[in-house]
Amino acid sequence: MEKNPIIEKLVYALRDPRTERREFRESLEKVGEYLGIDIAKDLKTTQETVETCLKRVASHQTLTESPVLVTILRAGLPLYNGLQRAFPDSKAGFIGAARDEETLQSTISYVALPPLEDRVVVLADTMIATAGSIVDTVQLLEEYSPRQIIVAGVFASKEGIERIQEYDPTIRVYAAVIDPDLNEKGFILPGCGDAGDRSYGEKL
Repeated sequence: MEKNPIIEKLVYALRDPRTERREFRESLEKVGEYLGIDIAKDLKTTQETVETCLKRVASHQTLTESPVLVTILRAGLPLYNGLQRAFPDSKAGFIGAARDEETLQSTISYVALPPLEDRVVVLADTMIATAGSIVDTVQLLEEYSPRQIIVAGVFASKEGIERIQEYDPTIRVYAAVIDPDLNEKGFILPGCGDAGDRSYGEKL
């Protein structure tokens, strides 16, 4: 995604440890909405005409379909909410995935999906770090025969993007910012910390 000073300001707030929980979630949602607008540019459109109140005809390119929005719980929820503002008619899917902090491997424990066959799916997760849970989720989604899978995140690591593209180079990745490194625990650096904890509080 091209640098935009509005998004840069939102990312600045997300990185700042002083940002309170409510503002943190709201910033994630706003980034999600902007990402959705960017994603829409690459979706299929059709030309429609409308006669205005002044009896003149105007033509506009509109989406032929809304993508299915799928998010990975729980950190992906605010991002998903923002994407839903961009695509208000979209159907939604939810994946529960937890990462083992020692092995950095993910386990999928919950799946709730609408029909995906021949649909464009936007998979939302706030942090694209090692991308292990992303790739695992993509593999699951592929079982339902979507036409196209798009990955949307706020913070992405170079390593995470490379892993997704190595798995499937046709998957497009949209991120507000790409950070250079991961630490030994698989957290993005400089990143913003644990997005789930900062959105909803620390978990047991």
